[in-house]
Amino acid sequence: MSSLRIALVEAVSDSTHVYSRTRLPRVGLPTLGAILKQRGHTCDLWISAISPEERKSLETYDIVGIGSLSSTIGDAYRLADDLREKGVTVIMGGPHVSFLPEEALTHCDYVVRGEGETVFPDLVECLASQQKPSPRPGLAFKNEGDSFDIGSMAEVVDFESLPSPDFSLAGRNPGFETPPIVVTSRGCPHNCSFCSVTPLFGRKYRFKSNDQVISELRAVQHRSVCFGDDNFCANPARTKALLKEMIAQKAVPLRWSGQMCVNAASDPELLSLMQETRCRIVYVGVESVNPDTLKKYGKAHPMDAIKTCVDQLHKHDIGIHGMFVVDSGDGPETAKQIVDYAIQVDMDTIQVFSITPFPGTRAFEENKHRLIHHDWADYDGMHVVVQPKACSAHTMQANIVREMERFYSLKRALTAYRKNRGWRVSYRLGGHLLMKKWVRENKGYMEKLKNAAHGDVTSK
Repeated sequence: MSSLRIALVEAVSDSTHVYSRTRLPRVGLPTLGAILKQRGHTCDLWISAISPEERKSLETYDIVGIGSLSSTIGDAYRLADDLREKGVTVIMGGPHVSFLPEEALTHCDYVVRGEGETVFPDLVECLASQQKPSPRPGLAFKNEGDSFDIGSMAEVVDFESLPSPDFSLAGRNPGFETPPIVVTSRGCPHNCSFCSVTPLFGRKYRFKSNDQVISELRAVQHRSVCFGDDNFCANPARTKALLKEMIAQKAVPLRWSGQMCVNAASDPELLSLMQETRCRIVYVGVESVNPDTLKKYGKAHPMDAIKTCVDQLHKHDIGIHGMFVVDSGDGPETAKQIVDYAIQVDMDTIQVFSITPFPGTRAFEENKHRLIHHDWADYDGMHVVVQPKACSAHTMQANIVREMERFYSLKRALTAYRKNRGWRVSYRLGGHLLMKKWVRENKGYMEKLKNAAHGDVTSK
């Protein structure tokens, strides 16, 4: 078996979205790189936008693996098409292609469906031996005719046995630093209707060992770290054990952030440990201020728990970024109700997304007959892509934008200072500038919605 030169490329969007100011890569490809390196393959990694020269250099590799979300899949497909024309074998993975493998196979040679840490390296070794891969879970490919061999989702991997992401594989430029992101778990015990985490990784919550997490923290301990778990506090006992170990091992970063659910804020010991380990802000899936919508989404928290969550976090000097989703069944007033509530309870920062039916989610099945278009680049949460039941798409989009601009007004940014949360000023100023940029970039999208032939649709 010969050793192959492999490039791993994360498709990156240059359009403005709510995370434009947070340049943190996903860790899937760096983890695959670490596994391939262990198996003796030469592997290079691209986790940021690539230059024309770098794009050209990808043609010299034997295999290029491309990871992508729905919002970046167009760029990923274009890259795959170009490379295949040059005779490069292209393997694609990520949530979008996992659920739409037949679409992806018109652009690439193989699709890895779901967790790829076993499937991808095995496929590479099969190709290195110049063998035709056999059908298996987690793998999809096109047969010699027009038929497809679509395996089921990959089997769940032993997450604790995986090596740490090897970001050094992307260290081609002088001054390169390991990105300050650490992922300690996989899966989520919840099953929100609009989220692809559960259909992709399952509800079984799996962890790295505390020792491995501490080791990864050492490299970025002097920086502001993001715990990239889909729900860092879903198992409070485990989270508390990890935070205690960080304190005992003197592995507390400069500050940290992560995602958690509303109900986790009811644990005073957890909040005290978060405060002691310098948690600055948490991203909380509040989703809605409408109890019926919360039930539809599959959220477990009652409405009165939201204010308690905000109050308890602030009591421990921890900020909250409230994450909301306007459903297709919500009315045009919903965005205003959300922002009114967020201001009333003094949330530090927020995002108000329109329901975005990602392939593989229940929301996709529920809304697939109401999709305005399939331009995946706009499936980023900030664009209305589902025809609302109670108003026009343009009305809903305009209302969401107006309310986000209200929350991030210059006056509210400049008066945002709170004791021990002075960072609110710069965070809100960032939101103010981001919204201005988004509006400039999306005048054409707003005009397209305005001129859409379907007009207002009244719920019956």
